[in-house]
Amino acid sequence: MKRKKGFVFIETIVVSAILTVSLLMVFSSFNGIVIQENTRLKYNDPTFMYRTFYLQRFFKNTRLDLIGANLSLTGSINVMENFNCNSGGLFTGLYDNQAICESMLSDFHVRNIYLTYNDLSFVQNCNSSTGPCEVLNQVRSEMAGYLKTIGGQGKSGYRLIVEFSENDNGSYCEGDKCKYYYATISLGDL
Repeated sequence: MKRKKGFVFIETIVVSAILTVSLLMVFSSFNGIVIQENTRLKYNDPTFMYRTFYLQRFFKNTRLDLIGANLSLTGSINVMENFNCNSGGLFTGLYDNQAICESMLSDFHVRNIYLTYNDLSFVQNCNSSTGPCEVLNQVRSEMAGYLKTIGGQGKSGYRLIVEFSENDNGSYCEGDKCKYYYATISLGDL
């Protein structure tokens, strides 16, 4: 009888070890899926891509090339230009368009709009905060993480990156408790 009790004890330990290893494998797979889903929700979500598309159409029709002229990879390093309805003389003499712009940014919950180069592959390899990589110091950490996912190696032209800010209930948010969402759209040459 003692042999039978010992066998049951060893069998229980083996089954427990197998279950533990199986649960650890399931947990690691689940954790990876959760991280991918959170990234998918915050980066290029269809709702925010839709809003970005309309912002792109609006700004492209109202002299976005004026802002693009400020970008430069040589001399003073300026890889990304932050702009809004008052930037770059976009709406000089076009007050109706400025009011439409401000209303649109408010309705779409836009926090920041950036114009940058289409090819951001250099950001993926940034280890320092000098040169073109200093762009990562100019934005919040969530945005820096998003910039590292874009890439675009070998593509010429420009892209529009929009940072949206919302509360849990979907309303516009300003402050520390906000959730930030990002979307980008390629503009081609301006």
